[in-house]
Amino acid sequence: MNSGKRFESAIKNSVPSYCIYIRLPDPPQVFNQSSALRFSWQNPCDIFGFDSQSSIFYALELKTTKNKSFSFEDINIKEKQPSKMIHKHQILALKDYSNYDNVVSGFIFNFRDDDNNIEVTYFQFISDFLIMIDSINKKSFNEKDLLNYNPLNITGSKKRINYTWDIDAFLRDMRVRMRKLDVFT
Repeated sequence: MNSGKRFESAIKNSVPSYCIYIRLPDPPQVFNQSSALRFSWQNPCDIFGFDSQSSIFYALELKTTKNKSFSFEDINIKEKQPSKMIHKHQILALKDYSNYDNVVSGFIFNFRDDDNNIEVTYFQFISDFLIMIDSINKKSFNEKDLLNYNPLNITGSKKRINYTWDIDAFLRDMRVRMRKLDVFT
């Protein structure tokens, strides 16, 4: 299992039982540039979730890296771009979902230091992500950049091999934040 799937699995296993968790299936991939596959579905994000205690719907894209930064595609360029870690269609889909009442959309970013067995994970609203990528004037961002744009830390602990993430605490914090923003209908 690759590190991305392992991270997704750790998040899924950390979701409390009062939540609905739906992992959208990955589309088929083409590794050569043949014309065998004329088109493929582009998922808007990785996960749809529903917190039944607050009636908040989540649209989340999960990203993990052992590098120091995440690269992203420019949402203002219409031409095909070299593939980056964060795709234009993911950014635009999360932005669209954020327009609905009681919907939280954004990224969960996981920075891994495999040499020292350390992982740090953050949630960032799509609105803060858009401000960040407009402000940093780079084609990628690192943890230091992210920390300047309102990420929410998701605490975790390493068991024997895999991390467990405190998604329950994250959801409680999100409920408080959403009430303060008065976004509940």
